Amino acid sequence: MTSGTIVGVNGNMLTVKFDGAVSQNEVGYALLDDMRLMSEIVRIRGDLADMQVFEDTSGLQIGDVLEFSGNMLSVELAPGLLTQIYDGLQNPLPRLAEQCGFFLQRGTYLDPIPRDTKWTFTPKTKIGDSVTAGEALGSTQEGIFEHYIMVPFSFAGKYTVASIADGGDFTVTETIATLKDEAGNTHDVAMLQRWPVKVPIEA
Repeated sequence: MTSGTIVGVNGNMLTVKFDGAVSQNEVGYALLDDMRLMSEIVRIRGDLADMQVFEDTSGLQIGDVLEFSGNMLSVELAPGLLTQIYDGLQNPLPRLAEQCGFFLQRGTYLDPIPRDTKWTFTPKTKIGDSVTAGEALGSTQEGIFEHYIMVPFSFAGKYTVASIADGGDFTVTETIATLKDEAGNTHDVAMLQRWPVKVPIEA
């Protein structure tokens, strides 16, 4: 994990000197006592990264450590999304209030989608089918809405369905299908997927 040192604090903007590889829009966490304050890289200048912090930066100072996650700022998509109320970081507000009370605590981040709820999965493909990104592997119902569980859009090329659940109840993190790519590597797919908020444009 790449880490860096804060060399400037200006409101909710930090300038961080890093040693390693980082990416535009990568998420990092400024360490303050026992808190981790989420931030995002908005600009890279040589070995300096300008980062926007999504929390109050009071207490942060030059010399403090920031850890880069290696992940882009993303949202979670899965069954259960439609029954939640979120803040701007996709924290579920009712559960956040249960944990923190009326005064929200800095550095508190909760799973956006409940991990223990089970959803009834209905397959729409079978073993041996050829699939590509965006094709439906199956579906599940949330109220009046039918959620399609798709091949992740990050999957490039063609895949073969190596296994798929016959149906039944699953949590969003359990594997409902295994896909084999053209090189013979297998990839597990669950109902939960993470989509980057921003995707770099390739020339």
